[in-house]
Amino acid sequence: MRLFRVLTRLTNIALAMTIAVAIAMPIADKANAQAKKDATEWIKQGRQLWQKNDISGAIVAYQQAANLEPKNSRILTSLGFLLTQQSNYSAAITALEKATKLDAKNAKAFNALGFVYVRIKDYSSALTAYRRVIALENQNIDAYNSVGFLLTEQKKYAEAAKIYRQAIAAVPNQAKSYLNLGYVLKLSGDRKGAFDIYTQADKIAPFDADVMVAIGGMFAEQNQYEEAIAKYKRALEINPRHPQANLAISKVYQSEGNYPDAIVSLRRAAAAKNISPNNLIELQREIAALYIQQGSLSGAIVAYRQILEVDPEDAVTYLALGKILATQQRTIEARKMLESAERFFNQQGNIDGLAQSRKALSEIIK
Repeated sequence: MRLFRVLTRLTNIALAMTIAVAIAMPIADKANAQAKKDATEWIKQGRQLWQKNDISGAIVAYQQAANLEPKNSRILTSLGFLLTQQSNYSAAITALEKATKLDAKNAKAFNALGFVYVRIKDYSSALTAYRRVIALENQNIDAYNSVGFLLTEQKKYAEAAKIYRQAIAAVPNQAKSYLNLGYVLKLSGDRKGAFDIYTQADKIAPFDADVMVAIGGMFAEQNQYEEAIAKYKRALEINPRHPQANLAISKVYQSEGNYPDAIVSLRRAAAAKNISPNNLIELQREIAALYIQQGSLSGAIVAYRQILEVDPEDAVTYLALGKILATQQRTIEARKMLESAERFFNQQGNIDGLAQSRKALSEIIK
């Protein structure tokens, strides 16, 4: 009888546990469903804030979504992107690393990791991340180019050439891969190989201005200026404001002593849309230098002032402009420019620049 009672008791306990689990499962499912629904709402809010460029607000929203769905690789990837935009690279890496561990096939997360590692100059980790992207998406040209760029920066030209050849094999109609390969071959001293690659690029992209400039550059290096100018002009027919084409043809004109046409080309390049501040500054310096060679100081002054509009803390330009204004007896303006040069050189800790600025100021005072 005692044994029967024990068995009955155990049976009742098992039955109670079964019922409890049966009751708990719908509750757990309901809670999970609600968490997923709430996470979706946070993601929606995060996207809206992202579109409005409210990065801080978007980060908070995606963090809330990640808390609700901690095993969602896509949410963590988006969070990593957002943290990167705020230069919070440590937190971005944490989010993206977790995303890749949750989903080893998340190419976007690996790609973002590569970008972040480049930003913090951890090139070894960046290469690993980008190579993983290529393994997952063998036609991802950006990943090939990123690997090639990093290898080129490390002067590993043979490895860089190899990766660019892989890119060409994967996607044969991308002119950029040919241009990158040609550039690396030039750096390694294989100019014939570079020219052959550029010629191949010309066949697949006959209306690509970048290809024309690359081929023109090869001719210019061999002092074949007529051929070089023909290619540069062809590039400018395709894109009249192409910065590199205008800069390249300007250099050819300079080598021939044709400064007016050189300046025209540089001005055309400087007027290009979406030109980077660094390129614009480089062009304006070239323009100023050519005007000075011709003795046209007023033209140089205009060019230098345009540089300062782009970079109001460019000490070198303040110094150059101050010296020119001093030669024109425009003492008040010259002193203002030289004092700015002195201040910015001092902030930079540039002892040589500081000494030049003070010397120029002392000469004005005299």
